[in-house]
Amino acid sequence: MFLEALTALLEHDKRIAVVAATDSGAKAVELARERKPDVALVDLAMPGLDGFELTRELVAADPAPRVVAVSGLSSAHDAERALDAGASSFLLKGGLYEEIAETIVAVSDNPVETGP
Repeated sequence: MFLEALTALLEHDKRIAVVAATDSGAKAVELARERKPDVALVDLAMPGLDGFELTRELVAADPAPRVVAVSGLSSAHDAERALDAGASSFLLKGGLYEEIAETIVAVSDNPVETGP
């Protein structure tokens, strides 16, 4: 439900172009290789390939997207592990949509042009 709601909100933000969404770490790696996103929003608590390992795989890719790690738990340990894995930023899922969108834009090397 979080994935669907956030994807819908981000698709309406003119600064962000959503190129893919999935709840599978393995599929995320595949999609990142195909679509080469500038930023990947990664949930740390994914089944199978967890968000920490996914982050490591994504930042090792060429070209590597910036990773914004998100978690439903407020844990300094998880934040530290995500940043150690290569994430550019760490956010809580309960954060405001604006905070998530601003962070995505801030870490992106190529924000979408919004025009005059």
